Amino acid sequence: MTADAKQQKGKILMRFMLFTVMISSMSSLMFHVVLPQISEEFDLTMAQVSWLSSAYTLIYAFGTVTYGKLADRFQLKTLLTFGLTMFSVGSLIGLVSESFATALLGRCLQSAGAAAIPAISLIIPARYFASENRGSAISMTAVGVAMGSALAPFVSAFIVSFANWRWLFLPSLLMLLLLPLYRKYLEMEPK
Repeated sequence: MTADAKQQKGKILMRFMLFTVMISSMSSLMFHVVLPQISEEFDLTMAQVSWLSSAYTLIYAFGTVTYGKLADRFQLKTLLTFGLTMFSVGSLIGLVSESFATALLGRCLQSAGAAAIPAISLIIPARYFASENRGSAISMTAVGVAMGSALAPFVSAFIVSFANWRWLFLPSLLMLLLLPLYRKYLEMEPK
């Protein structure tokens, strides 16, 4: 494959990644708004329900480093498929949860899957773009994080204004729509 063709694929992948990073970033912050409501529903202290956010952040941090290291041994296509699938499974578990423990399990699985996103969003520019074009590709990741962070409180408040807090897990399921596209455009790489 020529360098230009590879970079064209990279541009398409980074557009998908912008949306993926936005949803991931939004997901990590959306639950801050509803912690008091969850605390009341399950008769838990704020310290206890804050594990919905704290566990997500801890697993996300360790997972990002892990996925980055795994990218040296496994195909990006495989890692991203695994990550987005786990993120979606966690979202589905959270969506149907009836107990705090099940909601927490959903958040932990979401985080373990979402951790693939920042690692891969930085690896794609390194593998698909010439060095002089990597900065603009990487900036798309930063735009996704900023958009997700800005939209999280708004989307969260909008959803809980007419639905139960469990529906905050629903936007994360949109990731499944991108999975076939990632699988189409990510190349099989020699290992």
